Amino acid sequence: MKTFRATKIIATLGPASRSEEGITSLIDAGANLLRLNFAHETRELHAKTISLVKRIAKERHATIGVLADIAGPKIRLGELPDGEAHILPGQFVSLSDKSADPKIWPVRLREFAKYVTVGDLIYLDDGTKRLRVEEIDGNIVRCRVEVGGTVVSRKGMNLPNLRHALPVVNEKDIEDARAAVEAGADWLALSFVSDARDAEPLRHLMREMGVERPLLAKLERPAALENLSAILDAFDGVMVARGDLGIEIEFEKVPAVQTEIIRAAIRAAKPVVVATQMLESMVHSPRPTRAEVTDIAYAIESGADAVMLSEETAVGENPAEAVRVMDKVALATEALRLDSGALLDMEHPDIEAAIGAAAARLAKDTSACAILCPTTSGAAVRAVDRFRPRAPIVAVSNNAAVVGHLTLLSGVLPFYRPLTQDTDERIRTAEQAALEEGVVLTGDVVVEVGGYPPGKGNANLVRVRRL
Repeated sequence: MKTFRATKIIATLGPASRSEEGITSLIDAGANLLRLNFAHETRELHAKTISLVKRIAKERHATIGVLADIAGPKIRLGELPDGEAHILPGQFVSLSDKSADPKIWPVRLREFAKYVTVGDLIYLDDGTKRLRVEEIDGNIVRCRVEVGGTVVSRKGMNLPNLRHALPVVNEKDIEDARAAVEAGADWLALSFVSDARDAEPLRHLMREMGVERPLLAKLERPAALENLSAILDAFDGVMVARGDLGIEIEFEKVPAVQTEIIRAAIRAAKPVVVATQMLESMVHSPRPTRAEVTDIAYAIESGADAVMLSEETAVGENPAEAVRVMDKVALATEALRLDSGALLDMEHPDIEAAIGAAAARLAKDTSACAILCPTTSGAAVRAVDRFRPRAPIVAVSNNAAVVGHLTLLSGVLPFYRPLTQDTDERIRTAEQAALEEGVVLTGDVVVEVGGYPPGKGNANLVRVRRL
């Protein structure tokens, strides 16, 4: 049988990897989802890239999800005169959203000056450069450089003392999301989510379009931590986006906050992604640092469904090798991971959760090789997956959108298969898929989860059998 990795790997596409050869190499290296950042490039290019991903995945008989990352209220610099500028501590830099003076750095935030006050800190480029506001004159904000370096066009900006709330979804975001859904994206990620209501504009868009796509909330602000429970209810998953989060809160708190978010997501039966700088050294180096390897292992051991690569695969010199490193670390970590017994002892508020717990317990007690879940809605799969069984969950669905949704869930191997309305026939289809994909062999013990009546999203049957 093949060796299957439970943890999912998300690789960001960019200039270094969005070619046919680049996408193929990422898939072959072990990527499960490919991310497109709508903060950069055109909708037309992203649509072509999604189409290319779908074609390559089909040709390689691989189930690959596409994550469209919608920018949200990310504050960015505009175009610098020479594409970049080098600043030194003690220098002064002026910022504005309106000035045409080439000596004043443009900011992509309308009425930028009203969001800061004298004394505020401004961080650039994931917090690596720091400015302090010294003077505000109309729409021009004059700052003293405290930590310098080279700054390039369109880099991100953080305002830890943000004076007014920014709208989470703007008109551009809505059109980006529309284009992503029309092109076939499986997940939409929304940046800088602060509360449950932030999901509504994209939910409304999808109702208008007559489609459903799962939403991933990127947690990057202190307010999101205060509203975590409500956000988990409103969204389909969350991402610990450590780059901006580590600037918005004290950096020493990030590990504890990461663990808190992962545990809360598991309790809520929602997938959770850990992202940012996981293999940053591999943007240029062919090998990771020991600290990076430990960081990945910690995220996996804590229960993350997925780990994400950003610049490493978008602009790095070794995109496929970064995925291979993450794959090796994940497999090694999972081999040593103990069963999450505490999760199996959770209270079961409904039949579906009880069925999921029973399936996970049966798989453990019988040393089952797989848990088989035919599903139309994905509910049965999520019910089992929340208990983090060691056995892989083979999910078969006749709904392509559901297959795309399940690509993000830890331990789930999703496959598209036609399903009938007969419960026994649906389970036989799942058995056949598990055999065809090399997950199990004839004679193996499996746990099977189903529902009656079938296709109604209610898991209420579980059984053990030898194939």
